[in-house]
Amino acid sequence: MKMQKLVLCGMAVVVFQASVNAQGPQVAARAANTNTMVTTMPDIRGWTDPALNHNKLLQQQTSEGMYKLVGPYKVVGSSFLFGEHLAGDMFAPEAKAYNIYLSYNTYNQEVEFYSTSNPDKSLVREPGTLDSFTIKANTDLGFMENLRFIYGKYLAAKDKAFFQELYKGTKYSLYKKYKSELGYVSSNIANSELRQFDLSYDYYYYDAAKGSLKKLKTGSANFIKEFKDVKDLSTVVADADYVTNPEAVLRKGFAFLNQ
Repeated sequence: MKMQKLVLCGMAVVVFQASVNAQGPQVAARAANTNTMVTTMPDIRGWTDPALNHNKLLQQQTSEGMYKLVGPYKVVGSSFLFGEHLAGDMFAPEAKAYNIYLSYNTYNQEVEFYSTSNPDKSLVREPGTLDSFTIKANTDLGFMENLRFIYGKYLAAKDKAFFQELYKGTKYSLYKKYKSELGYVSSNIANSELRQFDLSYDYYYYDAAKGSLKKLKTGSANFIKEFKDVKDLSTVVADADYVTNPEAVLRKGFAFLNQ
């Protein structure tokens, strides 16, 4: 009987180990402005936005007792896109600033920045005081090209927010809007004052002929339907590709629309 139990336990260990190995190796990531390594299992759901991944990492490594006060709430995580103090450029109606460090707050749409005259304490530009800004490519954080953001007013948008330019075309252009909201912390529901910054985004397109900005519904079928009277996108947009990397498919589709 004892020998039978040992054999069964050994089989269970083998099955468990095989299950872990089948999922692939673990991935260790380092968040910005910290030396802490966070290990996560690989994401098997397909493509996920690098900024959302980084936001989750910051939530995971927030130490107990570390939070930011937002109204009556103690909020963990960060509302800054890819963290703080990123290399970039900033453009306002009255001035241009190159090669500075900035932080984009997706919760209140403010941009904080540092320069040679204020290297230790950031200054804040409120929504509407900047035309645009650029966050320079950062391979460590997962984006390989510069991120350019334009204030909504210049895209005929009513939102007091910035829109990331993903594709610039003569007829149609593609944009993405990030926003952070206060969400519940599922691991600590007993503390009614505790919240976390939850980052999300939506895609928009600008129609140059109409001078209007419109939100795009998610999914390849909705993308094809939106422009069915302009061009047949089904020849360049595949559902499987959209699931794997929607942003690449959207860029490809907008390039086709602008031909």
